[in-house]
Amino acid sequence: MRIVHVLHSHGYGGAESHALLMMKLQREAGHEVCYAGPMDSWLGRECEKADIAFEHIPMHGLFDLWSHWKLRSLLKRMRADIVHGHLIRGAMYAGRAGRRHHAPVAICTAHATTARTHMRRCAHIIAVSGAVRDGLLAAGYAERDVSLVYNGVPEGPVPPSPEQRAALRAELGIPADAFAVVHVGRFVRDKGQDLLAQAMRSVPTGVHLYLIGDPATEFGREVQALLATEPELAARVHCLGFRPDVQRLLPAFDAFALASRREALSIAVIEAFAARVPVVATRVGGVPEIVRHEDTGLLVPTEDAAALAQGITRLSADADLRARLVDHGERLYEEQLTARSMLDRTLALYQRCLGSAA
Repeated sequence: MRIVHVLHSHGYGGAESHALLMMKLQREAGHEVCYAGPMDSWLGRECEKADIAFEHIPMHGLFDLWSHWKLRSLLKRMRADIVHGHLIRGAMYAGRAGRRHHAPVAICTAHATTARTHMRRCAHIIAVSGAVRDGLLAAGYAERDVSLVYNGVPEGPVPPSPEQRAALRAELGIPADAFAVVHVGRFVRDKGQDLLAQAMRSVPTGVHLYLIGDPATEFGREVQALLATEPELAARVHCLGFRPDVQRLLPAFDAFALASRREALSIAVIEAFAARVPVVATRVGGVPEIVRHEDTGLLVPTEDAAALAQGITRLSADADLRARLVDHGERLYEEQLTARSMLDRTLALYQRCLGSAA
């Protein structure tokens, strides 16, 4: 198949990493793949690094006529079979450029529980969690037009030896005797890094928190200002910045914490499962579909720093609990959340839509 992925973004997040992984997987599976979107972006630069074909389409707003024309020209030139839009703007452009009943068939992925608009021109919608699917159905989309395909991630790293793990912890500056908790995410209010910082006031002193993500945002500065007012807290909360090698680093940590106020599913949680790191997470959006309380992780209410502290403290004190959660989380990952599963389900959906259009 010839597949064009359409996404408008200048930053980095779950949708961007998902689209990049999907393009790499589809190319490895023998399909011709192209990215259509702004090249002055994280995703554009990553496509160039990966030698993925691209077309610079800036998509200034929803009704940039030149960008609409350029996307249609690309699809015609490639003789594309599928145009796959991501996020609201990508869905809008894919839907207007593609078709419902013959190639190029327009598909889009809804990556957020708030996704509601500009997807009706697409032949089919992929929801990344049951919570996202339910939101689309509640907004009036037909059940036959929406399919659930969970996000997937590549296999985690081979478990390191004790010596390798010690070296990895030393690389990150983790004290040898610390119980190291990691959080991965953009510094935006929805991700709740402020709640994690507040939770650290109530956990044992041997617990340290490591925040992976670029703090150079307005909310990131708020979190850093909070830490600056409490030196004792700041001594145990560490910002590691943006890291492109999260899966390599995860085995260095003793637990993963998600404090989101809004979340469709959480790719970072799936990466923790794959890396055999126990999880405590907020009960929000699609998270409970994969973090099953007392089975694959611990669930706590959102907006509740005290509950987060209790969950982290419990993990730090109970090695048997950690081992059970790790085993069950890894099993769920292998059964439903691998990159291969995501790829196979997506390609099967493409084929079904193309078959319906034939």
